[in-house]
Formats: sequence, structure tokens, C-alpha cells
Amino acid sequence: MKRPTRNLTVINAVVYDPGSAYDTAPRGVVVTDGVITFVGSSEQARERSAPDAQVIDAGGRFLMPGLIESHGHPGMYAKSLLQVDCRPAVTPTVKDIVEALQEAAGQAEPGEWIAGWGHDEHRMDGPGPTLEDLDRAAPEHPVFLRRTCAHMALVNTAALERVGITDDTPDPSGGCIVRDPDSGQATGLLQEKAMSLVDLPADTPEGMTEGMRLALDDLASKGVTTVHDMSSGPTEMGVYQTLLAEGALSVRFRPWYFALAQGEFPGSYDAVLGTGLRSGFGNDMLRYQGLKFVLDGSVGGRTAAVSEPFEGSSSRGILYYDTSEIEPLVARAVASGQRVAVHGIGERAVTQALDLIEAGGRDAAAISGGDGSSEAEPGHTDQRETTAQEHHDSTDHDAQEHYDTVVRSRRHRVEHCGLPNEEELDRLRDGNIIAAASTAFLYELGDSYLNNLGPDRIARTYPMRTFIDHGIEAPINSDFPVTTPNPWLGIYAAVARRTSSGRLLDTVQNISVAEAIAAFTTVAARASFEEDRLGRIAEGYLGDLVLMGRDPFSVETEDLKDLRPVLTVCDGRVVYHAEGESND
Repeated sequence: MKRPTRNLTVINAVVYDPGSAYDTAPRGVVVTDGVITFVGSSEQARERSAPDAQVIDAGGRFLMPGLIESHGHPGMYAKSLLQVDCRPAVTPTVKDIVEALQEAAGQAEPGEWIAGWGHDEHRMDGPGPTLEDLDRAAPEHPVFLRRTCAHMALVNTAALERVGITDDTPDPSGGCIVRDPDSGQATGLLQEKAMSLVDLPADTPEGMTEGMRLALDDLASKGVTTVHDMSSGPTEMGVYQTLLAEGALSVRFRPWYFALAQGEFPGSYDAVLGTGLRSGFGNDMLRYQGLKFVLDGSVGGRTAAVSEPFEGSSSRGILYYDTSEIEPLVARAVASGQRVAVHGIGERAVTQALDLIEAGGRDAAAISGGDGSSEAEPGHTDQRETTAQEHHDSTDHDAQEHYDTVVRSRRHRVEHCGLPNEEELDRLRDGNIIAAASTAFLYELGDSYLNNLGPDRIARTYPMRTFIDHGIEAPINSDFPVTTPNPWLGIYAAVARRTSSGRLLDTVQNISVAEAIAAFTTVAARASFEEDRLGRIAEGYLGDLVLMGRDPFSVETEDLKDLRPVLTVCDGRVVYHAEGESND
């Protein structure tokens, strides 16, 4: 099979490089063998083009680097594109959800699982679905309807019976089988690790590949050229390698293996450490990053581990583990050459995440044998007697050096990092730990956040202004399919701090358009140690480009969320062009 050329030239473009001054004079960009080899005048760009290069006349439009989604779930998204779509935009009422599930049940084999995804009671017209609604939709089929946050699911009676959940079934550790407060009956709502009680059919490579092709097309249409997969497992990795071998991988992937089994995600901790796989292994299209651990749930589902109760409630969410229970696992991972990403949204979870990363760094010294002692070089004996104080100082120095090596230099991550307090901000900065901020949540999920947290807490939720002012690396992400994998919604949320319903959340944490774009380009590139390869339009950088229909710096703030690419280039290949747009 002949693969498309990786040579491409763009002329007459307003080139925006987040790493340099903004110049509105039209210029040209040359990509050769997938790498940017020239940025300058359009005339020179033509002259430097490879003979087989595709030449695109941008017509004076805005050209920017490919956008980096620093936290998403492509495998989950791929599967969801083949499941019943129950997002509020598609099924705004319970009646719509029932009808969609009924249609799926009518096409399914008897007793086959019906899986749906994406419902959010906070954005629906009227109340959200119940067990009785799912029974009405598919009384003869077990139904699993995953909420948009992916931290809880609603099932029907047939599903409860299939998996043996009764009113007396105890809650699993780190999860909750929600029950009616009066009758004690299971309501069908399964929170966090209670979802692991459901035996959904195992993913198949064939099914995942089919869905992944759809996901790739969708991501490219949004200008996304690199994705950090935060829940990779063996199936996802196999699909990525299959598509890479075919030359069909049109988005770069940066996989993080899901460490410990939870819900539909298999745990890969032992397998990863058993193979000796280390962070950074791979190539420009597919490069392994590390292990991901999860500590709490979501704000929308009121399962995030907050320090004070959710509004109008006595609940402070769910913290999955005691620190002593999980700390040895993190330490062993760090000692084995892993970067770690730790999901923490509520204050209690953010604190625990930092505790684990810091303790893991200290404990890793003992696990790897780096206990501060050192041996003389072979054949050399140090005859000078060492005092106790000198030995202590040397040990402290070696321990600090080791800590810097396995913590500060690794750029570990706190995923979401929704509600850090002042002390945690200092710890993030001092540990060179990335705050993988899900600021995009504030647009689609912001109403539920405001309702559940109240105005005081919302003003320090996903605090982009504070992160930047503290010198903390904070790439913005969508956590798709929890929210839409459209970076411009995240950019709008960071700049405007408004929800999809138009509610203003705060006027404290707003950042500029340039800072928001950097969070999806240059800052996000640092999340994979690729700041010298990704996120800029400069010579020597990878040929990932997005041609926009409008200049983000010239539109009103409210129009940012409506911006769309007309052309997307990944690895020097056109992977998307808008309908009606010429490819040359």
C-alpha cells in the first residue's frame, strides 16, 4: 500500500508560533519528511519545497500548531461512538433516552447488553433517567448507561439480576451501590468502583479498531494532532500499533497505562513493570508515557473527595485508597523508571496525590538500592576516615539528588487537579509536578460544578490564573468523552469562565487567549518532554499544523467556542479538510 507523502508546503498564511512574537504578515511553512524545515517568505517556501510536496495557499488565514489534548480517553471514546449516544445534545429528555435505548434493544440479540453513554441530568430538560426508565426501554436486556463523567453508571433491573446485585450486596471498597434512603432498595446507580461489579462484554480489537477510525477522523476535524491516552490497556495499544503499521494513525498518541483495575478499565500495573517498559519508549507517532492511578471521582457526580461537603449535602465524596495502601505501588513504579499520573479532583485527593508522588520519590531510593551509600570505584580504596557528620551530610545530599532525579526531573502529573489549596500549589511548583487541568469542564459541566461547590469554591476550581502566576505547568484538557474533544471549548472556558448556559463562574481565574492557546501547545508539549519537537511552528519541529477559518485574536470572546479548523495536518499529511475547502 502506497503511503501519502509527508512533504507539504503552506503559503500566504498568518503563521502563529506560540514560542515567538505574533507577526501578521503572510508567510510560508515547509514540511519535509514530516518535519518543519523552513518558516519564512512564501516565495522562498515554494523554492524550498520538495518536488512532490502538496502546496496549500492559505489565503491569508491563521495557521497555528496542531493542538495537544493532554488528557483524554480515546479507547472509551472509540467504544462510545459505537454505543447509544445519550448526550444531552442528542437526547435532551428522558423520553429521548428511552426511545434511543428501545431502538438499540430492537436490533440486539435476546439478553444482549445494551450500552449507552453521555447522559448528564444537570444539562437535560427535566430530571435524569432512573432504573424504571431503563426497565421501560429494555425490560428483556441488561442496560448499562454510563454518565458523562464516567464515574458512575445507571443500570436496569435485568442488569442487577445478571450480575447478582441485591439490596443486601455490600458496597465494594471505593464504590457505592446507591440505595433508596427509605426502602433500602438498590436504585440502579453504581458509583465509582461499584461499576466493576458489572460484567460488560470484553472489548475486542476489531470493535475497538472500528470505533478508533471514527475517533481519529473526529479528532482531526477539531485540530487535535496529539492525544495523551489516560486509560490505555493492551487492547488500545494493540489497536494503535495496528493502525500505525497500516499508516492510518492520523493522530499522535501518548499512552498512559491504567495501573489498577477499575470499572471497565483493566489494570496493567504488573504487566508493565514485568516487561521492564519505561516511560519514553516509542517513536514520534506512538510514545509510552507512564502509569496512571485514580484516587477520587467527579464533582458533577458528587464523588470527588472534597474537604468540605458538597452544597446542601453532608457528603465529602469518595477517596478510593488509604495512602498506606497505595504508596508502595507508586514507589515501586517510580523506582522502575515510570512517570506517574495521579487522578485527584477534590482537595483531599489532590493532597493525597502529592503525598504519593513525594513519598514515592523518597521510597524509590530504598527500592532501587539508592540508599545514599556509595562504593569507591573498583581498584580504589579511600583511606581517609569519614566522620559521622560527613556521612550524614553525604547521605542527605545523595537522597536529595535521588529525589530530584525521580521526582523533579520526571514531571509527574496530578490529573484534573481541580481544587488545590495554597500549600498544594507550592508543592506542585517545587516538585515540578504538572497540574493537568480539566478547565474545559467549566463550559459543559460548569453548571453542575457551581451547584455542587458554590461560588466561593468555584473561584479556585481549575485555577488557571493561579497556576500560571505560581509558575506551575498546567496544560488544559477535555477528558473526552467526559466533555467534547474540542480544544476551542476549553480555550473559551479558560478565557471567559462561563458555562454552556451562559452563567459566569468567576472573574478571578481568567487567562488570555495567548495563554489558553499555549496551554494546548507549548505547555502541553512539556507534558511529554517534547517541547523541542511539538507545539510550535519552527524549524526542527514536527509538521503538525492547523489552518483556522478565523483568527482567534480578532474575534469576540464569545466567538472563541465557535472557531473551527478548515485544514489539519499531522506528520506532514493532510488528515482533515473542511467540506467545500480546496486541498490546494
